[in-house]
Amino acid sequence: MLDTIWDRHRAAGLDAAAAAVAAPSPEGLCYLAMLAFSDERYADAATFAARAAAASPGDTLFQAAAAHLARVAREGKRNVYVSAEGFAAFIRGGGNVPLYRETSAALAGHYPEAPFDLLDIGAGDGLALLPALTPAVRRVTVVEPAAPLLERCAAALSARGVDFEAFGGRLQDLAADPGMAPRRWAVAQATFCLHAIAPPERPALLRWARAHCDLLLVAEFDAPRMDEPLSPDTARHVLARYREGLAEYAGADLDTVAQGFLMPVLFGYVDRGATRTTFEHPIDDWAAQLREAGFARVDRRLIHRYWWAPAWMLAAR
Repeated sequence: MLDTIWDRHRAAGLDAAAAAVAAPSPEGLCYLAMLAFSDERYADAATFAARAAAASPGDTLFQAAAAHLARVAREGKRNVYVSAEGFAAFIRGGGNVPLYRETSAALAGHYPEAPFDLLDIGAGDGLALLPALTPAVRRVTVVEPAAPLLERCAAALSARGVDFEAFGGRLQDLAADPGMAPRRWAVAQATFCLHAIAPPERPALLRWARAHCDLLLVAEFDAPRMDEPLSPDTARHVLARYREGLAEYAGADLDTVAQGFLMPVLFGYVDRGATRTTFEHPIDDWAAQLREAGFARVDRRLIHRYWWAPAWMLAAR
């Protein structure tokens, strides 16, 4: 069904796609909502989503999508976005709890026993870093562009008595800083953040990392390419995965996470008016990029079977 809708949409637009299937399934209706959202026909998107929710009242995904798109139709797309509360409830609940527990353990498992300096790229508020710290970590350089997150991470490191320096910026900014040119760290790590770097920028930054560390630890997802997010196969994957993700939250957190984070992200994939900010792809591609950057050996280990995609740790030397 989704293939028929997709073909008709590409050939003749949304109205033809909606007429291509006499009785769309709830999934087909949700797919039409995604297509309508991409076409900036927000009222139509809300109508399709409401029909999907009514046809499948027990499906949390369709209910969440309908609520989100009703707000978009009512308040405008610019007023419906990822919220700090939604992200906070998301990142510290559901499958993120075991994901970050296993990520921290995997990081610590790679640390040397002798004293060493550590570089944490995209440290956030220290969710992965802080539990991973061992007595061997002599000094930490934390890199994070979001000032509130960096402040919380710095406060936590100070409270633990860890020697650290905080760099407010992106990896691109760190690499361009003349003061960092002679610096070197025994270990550098980047947990679920390098996918925010556009592919054309990555090779130079990975080469910079190769020149400035002995070991680079990269945690990333074995995710599908999102270059064509509205293709039927990608849409099926996204809908199935997000349904599983929503199922990990209950009570008040469900609405907070759904409306404050997951639904804005899901429909952000198909928002033609938004600048793309994440560039995920299969883990084989990550390993290949690290080798191309000059790392002679890239080992990999499955960390956690997360709802979106399996999470892996790559150790590049």
